[in-house]
Amino acid sequence: MVASLSPFRLSTAVLNRQSLPPLCGKSYPQNWRSIYSKRGRVIAANNSKKEDDDVSGGDPSVPSWAKPGSDELPPWARQQAQGSSSSFEVPFYVYLLASAVTAIAAVGSIFEYANQKPVFGVLNSDSVFYAPLLGFFVFTGIPSSAFLWFKSVQAANKEAEEQDRQDGYL
Repeated sequence: MVASLSPFRLSTAVLNRQSLPPLCGKSYPQNWRSIYSKRGRVIAANNSKKEDDDVSGGDPSVPSWAKPGSDELPPWARQQAQGSSSSFEVPFYVYLLASAVTAIAAVGSIFEYANQKPVFGVLNSDSVFYAPLLGFFVFTGIPSSAFLWFKSVQAANKEAEEQDRQDGYL
């Protein structure tokens, strides 16, 4: 009895000379093919013209880089090749962090001027340069923060589009 853990039905097969394929050049009756094909136990592969169709794009489930004879690189190899040839790009989170720090400094300058309490103690509130310096931080910090935030969104969108392109969505 043949036991199997497969989800297919369990069956017993009596193996004799009539049910086996020809081995060692001995000729047996050719009805063995029909016995095995009815039970679905023989898996055969052949070299036919269908292979040529698959190489030319017959099976859509196989990516083009995985087909035999293809010179196309897999996605991870393309990414490594592009990474070595392209220039360095600042990641989006660096822009986002710079934007947050700049916005905090600009808003902090507004509160420091309104309360007349120096935070870092570099300039006292009675100094001549106190108001112009805080004004400079406010009037340049808020637009700079907005610009850096915009650049972070652009960089994140560019990275997302590149990932979508590699995944085959674009």
